Amino acid sequence: MTIKVPKGQTEYYSRKLPGENIYSLCKAPFAGLEIGPDGNIVLCCMSSRNDLAHIDDVDDIEEFYNGSIMEKYRQELEDGNYKTMKPCGRCYELETKHKRGFKKTMEGYKDNPNTFNVRSMGNITKFDEDWYARKEGKNRPLRYLEYTLSNTCNASCATCNSMFSHKWQSIDKKFGREVFPMVQLKNNSIEKIEKVLYGLETLTIKGGEPFADIRNIRILKKLYEINPSCRVFIVSNFYTITPEAMEILRMSTGHLDVSGSVDGVGRVYDWIRSNTFEHMIKTMERYYKETGRRININVCISLYNFFHLEKILDYFKDKEYIRCVSFMNITNRPPYVDIQLLPEKIFNSQIEKYKKLFKDVNKKGYKPYILSEPLLKQKWRPSFYKETGDDKFQYNDKENKELFFTEMEKMNEHRGFDLCDHIPELKIWRDSP
Repeated sequence: MTIKVPKGQTEYYSRKLPGENIYSLCKAPFAGLEIGPDGNIVLCCMSSRNDLAHIDDVDDIEEFYNGSIMEKYRQELEDGNYKTMKPCGRCYELETKHKRGFKKTMEGYKDNPNTFNVRSMGNITKFDEDWYARKEGKNRPLRYLEYTLSNTCNASCATCNSMFSHKWQSIDKKFGREVFPMVQLKNNSIEKIEKVLYGLETLTIKGGEPFADIRNIRILKKLYEINPSCRVFIVSNFYTITPEAMEILRMSTGHLDVSGSVDGVGRVYDWIRSNTFEHMIKTMERYYKETGRRININVCISLYNFFHLEKILDYFKDKEYIRCVSFMNITNRPPYVDIQLLPEKIFNSQIEKYKKLFKDVNKKGYKPYILSEPLLKQKWRPSFYKETGDDKFQYNDKENKELFFTEMEKMNEHRGFDLCDHIPELKIWRDSP
């Protein structure tokens, strides 16, 4: 059997098996699922929020994974009809509007320890075996699962909202924004997750804040009892890890990667993340002391910290407990925090500064591994928002600048101090014509 790549289609994944050439845009539907805190099941973290099903309506996750709905999308991918697949619209848009083919899109994430599509999924060792089993009509175990139990969180990060943190509910109400309710998976849904743990090769736990929902501890304990070799990725703000959670983390004998979300140092961190930098660092140090595992730092880049990245790197560059500092995540939601809204001259000057900085970092051989490629490849694009259909945000016009500082002033009042006092470049931009 030969599966041909349709004319004009970007070849993302190419793998030869005996007697066949297999071309697939993405491994995601062939190996795993994602479950959100609202119970909705989607193809992956890159997928548009087009729900495949709700976990309350699924008796058995593994049966669903092997069922007709998933097979429909797998066949669509094999046939090259990805452009008609609603869950894959985000990737298709990246290819057609921004000239970033699927291969480049996926490869751009390959070094991010928390990325689903390439790093985690790329280590699925039984893909060949599962492929043949599927062709023979046999059920296969779920190999990859990413889930969020709830939007319970102990932080109200400036780039977040009440959909992902219940602590934002009062802030969204105060700011006149849409308020999302508390959401969490039911206990019987957790039982369904526990049933598929035995066959997993990779488990990713997100939040909210994973350690703020103690039911994650229950799942991890069960996982280590029945499947200790499973790779585990947890995305945490590292503000609080209970003694019970720490005990479970010490139990891990396989690959465990707990990544810390850190968007600044000192008062900049306090402003963006709402918690205190000193407390977060103490938790990281305690985690390393008790588990012996180094931590990956993930920086979410926005207008709030774009001029502050050097200080983040400088702080963590010689810390024994840090494995990696990643500047991979560049947010454009909400749109008024996107670095693309800066004037071209300011934007380009800062990017060039970071290019030199990271070049020097590599020369000096700083202890942590530094990931920065997506940031350094950033180019000022005045048509960016027009291309994405967000007509309200036309790059760096006066209205968007005013909106950014209006929203920042609201947060200044809520936090009790002015971010510009700690990032003078923002004050200079604010006061410029």
